[in-house]
Amino acid sequence: MKNLKLIVAVALLMAGSATMNAQTTHDIEPAVLEVKYDVRQGVNKDLYCLRCGKKVSEYFSLNRLRNDSLIASADPALNMIVLNEMLEEAQHKNNPDKRRAASPGNNEYLYTNLKEGKISVYTSLMGTRYVTEEAIPIMEWSIMEDSAKNVCGYECHKATTNFRGRTWEVWYTDDVPVSAGPWKFGGLPGLILQATCKDFVEIKACELKNKGISAVRFYNFDNKKYELIEREKLLKTRNNPNTYPSKTIITPQMELE
Repeated sequence: MKNLKLIVAVALLMAGSATMNAQTTHDIEPAVLEVKYDVRQGVNKDLYCLRCGKKVSEYFSLNRLRNDSLIASADPALNMIVLNEMLEEAQHKNNPDKRRAASPGNNEYLYTNLKEGKISVYTSLMGTRYVTEEAIPIMEWSIMEDSAKNVCGYECHKATTNFRGRTWEVWYTDDVPVSAGPWKFGGLPGLILQATCKDFVEIKACELKNKGISAVRFYNFDNKKYELIEREKLLKTRNNPNTYPSKTIITPQMELE
């Protein structure tokens, strides 16, 4: 191991609009590490990917990547795959096999630029594309150096932090001396392989690779433009019930403040 909610949402996604600089899908730089994480939130589950280059890393849902590529395809048959899956889920609400991937931040592509010292998050809300930019946050970690746990074949140590309204417990490994992790986590002397917020979400590495991996890549399959927005403003809008059609179930966010 060491060698490493429904048809309306689809219509809005396919019709997205915005007003900033457009960028097409392109490679940013070669990746030196790729980590896949299982993400669980109640009955919801998802699969995420962290790719690290020397200057830039990215974190995103592989299921979202697959959906976005299908929706943007020039083949109408591929466009319909996602819509049909949403219809199947709606018609079989009590069948877990029909449940589509879901998680906090599922529609976000997060890029951490070490050279520029910033995090950029590309996302969408009710058909409009947004990008937020912020300085890489400095998290105050409490490290339990005498703790030990095996995660995905690696010996890990425990650390905890309070970050933007949530308390997190993470496990990191010195065997992979990369100060990175899922989502916005970082700042520890090793790679974070597990992150848990009690009664909210669990993120756990299931695969690590350092060979035969894709480049760190900017994804924008339909070449739509993104509107720059402050992180706090977007969070407030996303948590406002008036933003959505009536009776919409709002997915809890990774950040509360």
